[in-house]
Amino acid sequence: MHSSTDWVSRTKTQHYAPPSASPEALLGRQQFRHPKTSMGAAGHWIHMAGLFAPVVIGEVIKDADKRWRYVRLASVGTALAYEALYTIREQKRREELEAERNRCCDKSR
Repeated sequence: MHSSTDWVSRTKTQHYAPPSASPEALLGRQQFRHPKTSMGAAGHWIHMAGLFAPVVIGEVIKDADKRWRYVRLASVGTALAYEALYTIREQKRREELEAERNRCCDKSR
């Protein structure tokens, strides 16, 4: 039993169906596979700030003790920024769900 190594023959026999192009399907997949992008543009910028903070701090501050202190503070600051962003988004999502629930309950009366 020899499996084919040709990409065309492998995908042809498996009847590959590409994922749905709907925004809901893409967002669902993206959040799982790329968690840092699930917070949108703000999450991306927080991630990039946390990524580049040690490099920038290392270039600006020459004293080793101060440099490590600021790197640790930047790490904590990035974590707090992510948590604040998540809390804001979760609060907004809950408000939207409550508004939808109220709208549904009002229609049924």
